[in-house]
Amino acid sequence: MSSFCFLNTVNEWGGGEKWHLEVAHYLHAQGHRVLVMAQSGSALQHRATALGIKVHVIALSNLSFLNPFTINGMVKVLKDQQVDSIVLNLSRDLKCGGIAAKIAGVKNIIFRRGSDRPVRNYFINRFLYQKIISRVLTNSQATKNSILSNGTSLISPEKIAVIPNGIDTTTFIEKAFIPLVDNNDNTFTLAALGRLVPQKNFEFLIPVAVELKKRGIPFQMLIGGKGEQEGLLKSMVVENDLENEITFTGFIENPKDLLMCADVFLLPSLWEGFGYVVVEASLSGLPVVAFHISSNSQVVTETSGFLTPPHQVQAFSDKIEYLYLNPTKRIEMGKAGQAFVKNNFESDTIFQKIASYLLG
Repeated sequence: MSSFCFLNTVNEWGGGEKWHLEVAHYLHAQGHRVLVMAQSGSALQHRATALGIKVHVIALSNLSFLNPFTINGMVKVLKDQQVDSIVLNLSRDLKCGGIAAKIAGVKNIIFRRGSDRPVRNYFINRFLYQKIISRVLTNSQATKNSILSNGTSLISPEKIAVIPNGIDTTTFIEKAFIPLVDNNDNTFTLAALGRLVPQKNFEFLIPVAVELKKRGIPFQMLIGGKGEQEGLLKSMVVENDLENEITFTGFIENPKDLLMCADVFLLPSLWEGFGYVVVEASLSGLPVVAFHISSNSQVVTETSGFLTPPHQVQAFSDKIEYLYLNPTKRIEMGKAGQAFVKNNFESDTIFQKIASYLLG
């Protein structure tokens, strides 16, 4: 039996937090000792506690690695729990948790990188990647490539592994849901889901909605999520006279409550490490329209959706219009997407690979 620690200090709930919780839960169910370090009051803390996983509450900032009391406190926890492997999430988690794990003698110090963004080749990063981290785990080839985009002097490519995210397809498909809207009038419904932050680029959907309205396509667009851009997005809806077309649903606890109301799923993100929400949309039988960026081609195939050039309203709208005019085709694409996810991202297979990697 091994002892694992998952350090993730994000307050909100997102794909990275979902990954940490599901892998921690899998290892816990396999009989391993598992500790989750999370911010007080965070979604991860509450969900891990509800699953019976041991949680240690910690407060970290970007400069916490300069505080010897914080580092020493983490060292004590890691030693007391006899942690063999630690998995780190944010940059601040890497700085504090990585250094503490090194001092505590943790065997495997793993940085799990889930965002397709370049890593600056600074001295501090070279120190962390070369002297602290044992290995890096990424969720897509695109994420691995972004780490290496500034050259191999940061880290050797051999230290970076790629294992996609997994999902329990049967549980998701069979999960009960309560539709957010009554769609008995067969209104053509578009759905988007995620944190309302710049990365997710939901403001792009406003001109798309304007274009669809101009083309005479009757539709409703449901945008699920909370975030810093909520006020901006709502004001853009009002400015463009789209109150009857676009509805903000707020945070969605069960994604199926939103997805099962829709005909098409939209993903305008500027980058993705691994599109968890796309996988969930495909399992819900929805065709996907997204940008041809990052790892989207890993989760959206030519039979399950469309990938368009980024930021091109006309091209994006063309694909939505095609799906509106071809209901049989969108059903076929939804079924193809569901089959693709089942065949490639089933959680049992993926989590076994992750567990073997972490134990390595």
